[in-house]
Amino acid sequence: MSEIALYEELSMNARPAIKTYLYDGWILRFANGYTNRLNSVNMIYPSKINPFEKIKFCENFYASLNLASIFKLTPLSIDSFDMALENKGYKKTAPLNVMVAPLTIRDMSDNRTIITSTINSTWQENHFLLNGVSNKLNIETERIIQSNTQNKVLYASIAENGTATASGFCVIEREYAGLFDIAVDSKQRGKGLGLDICTSLLNAAAKEGVKHAYLQVVADNIPAIALYGKLGFEDCYQYWYRVKDNMAAI
Repeated sequence: MSEIALYEELSMNARPAIKTYLYDGWILRFANGYTNRLNSVNMIYPSKINPFEKIKFCENFYASLNLASIFKLTPLSIDSFDMALENKGYKKTAPLNVMVAPLTIRDMSDNRTIITSTINSTWQENHFLLNGVSNKLNIETERIIQSNTQNKVLYASIAENGTATASGFCVIEREYAGLFDIAVDSKQRGKGLGLDICTSLLNAAAKEGVKHAYLQVVADNIPAIALYGKLGFEDCYQYWYRVKDNMAAI
């Protein structure tokens, strides 16, 4: 298996869609329209059916669920298919970087992070607040996704004077840990809270025997990329989505 296919599989397992449909090497994911990651066509494995026929199939399939069809493109996707989607009116969203790092225990002089291996309603509510998730359907969908995760999850949080200021989590599969949804209160940024959350999660994962870490970050998020660089993360590959003009890129 290629390195890209491996990280694609890991990230899909870490954030399982509510429904999944396999179609000639493509993986169609559905989760009530909540985020592109969970509601898109993923092209990971070799396929045989004509791509234009497959595009139409996917459009009809998502339409039957009252969802827009969204296609995730990685270096595993052929260039001609990306152009075919563009010619059909699908616009390219901002690319995201998949970054990877070897895992070692890092010294921490000021550890404010609390790590747990079980989820509770308080952590969820604070995490929704810090990530700006307020829509009732999105909250319910996120709860389902979290409950459907089959691999071990480590949950991190920082609170000051009883108020949540940062949170995040990592999902462990095999010898890999994926960092997800690292969020810091906008009024508390610049205090090293994000670095504290990430370092604490990575240290906890390393103690579980994890050897490698990965994450996904929007390519133009310079502050976040700088933070991850301090932790030894380097670019592995980019991916992006193709969406119609009238679709919101999430």
